[in-house]
Amino acid sequence: MKAVVNIHNSDNYCFQYSVLAGMNLFSDNAYQCRHKERTYIYKPFMHMLNMDGILSPVPLSSIGKFENQNPDISVNVLYHDGNQIVPIRTLTVADDRKHHVTLLMITDGNEKFHYIFHYLSVQSMSRLVSTRAKYKRKHYVCNYCL
Repeated sequence: MKAVVNIHNSDNYCFQYSVLAGMNLFSDNAYQCRHKERTYIYKPFMHMLNMDGILSPVPLSSIGKFENQNPDISVNVLYHDGNQIVPIRTLTVADDRKHHVTLLMITDGNEKFHYIFHYLSVQSMSRLVSTRAKYKRKHYVCNYCL
């Protein structure tokens, strides 16, 4: 399993695709599990997300509204800053939501334009943080303690 899945899209729905990828909807379909980077796999499931009043691409400020409208999904957001992975949005309270999704935000800062950002779905926090560790073995990372 890879640490993250980058869903190759040409539209502004990378947040929605990444959330659906983080929900692990395809555990029973081997073909879909192997091709998580393809958008056509997620399009039939877009109706599962309530995006009323939320613009795409989804800014960080709208993720709270997304969680309120989707009470069974919680979202953590990490940011890749040089050689470090920094949590920029984490769960404040442990709750009983069915799906806990962790996203990695990458940005392209261009002085002439606004920041352009893209979300990736984190599939394995252990693999993502193992690059920082001295010993290369499985790490257990709590979603609430990021």
